[in-house]
Amino acid sequence: MRRTQAAVIIFICSQEAPTETVDILDCRGRKTGEIISREEAHRSGVWHGAFHCIIFYERDGISLALFQKRSARKKIAPGRFDVSVGGHYASGEDAATAGPREIFEELGIEVRFEELVSVGKRVFVYGFTPGVRDYEFQDIFLLHRPVQASELVLQREELDGVFELGVDSGIHLFSGKEQRVGGLFHPNNGSSTEPMQMSTADFVSSLDNYYLKLLLLVRRYLNGEREMLVI
Repeated sequence: MRRTQAAVIIFICSQEAPTETVDILDCRGRKTGEIISREEAHRSGVWHGAFHCIIFYERDGISLALFQKRSARKKIAPGRFDVSVGGHYASGEDAATAGPREIFEELGIEVRFEELVSVGKRVFVYGFTPGVRDYEFQDIFLLHRPVQASELVLQREELDGVFELGVDSGIHLFSGKEQRVGGLFHPNNGSSTEPMQMSTADFVSSLDNYYLKLLLLVRRYLNGEREMLVI
């Protein structure tokens, strides 16, 4: 009897973790009905879906936007800064299910989907890493939520920290008015918050002025505009 139990335990422990799969999309972002592993999607360059969210808030009269620092272990853009939250849709998911899940997993914030402000869809192609061809349709959202970056519960496997950037400073940076701007970096290793100077080279490469467009939308939202907020 003991030998049987031991055999069962060994068998269970030897099982591989389930492969993460994503829905294959066509060139218009519609589901084809086929699924593929996430790794194979990045190898073969098939279209798939993703969720993006920028979180912003005011503190001491200054408008701030939160950016995550991607883990140095990531295959795509390791160590670069990106939107507050970003992640793939697993097969069968959409923004309504994946969005709140991704925000909670990466930052530890509970959010209802109704709190998110949709600003449209972005077509993203990333080919800066050898062997990786990332073709995404990204659903983009704004979230106006006061947070204390130092109190967030950051997902260790995905994030090396978060960076608080002044909205106006970010607009100056991404529009080319400034070469470097300052902000506060909150590392995900228990170290103290530290001031940091940033340049556009510290962010995920993009050819569409993505971060400038996002921050301009954030500023419009904070100015009370609610119509025609489109990326």
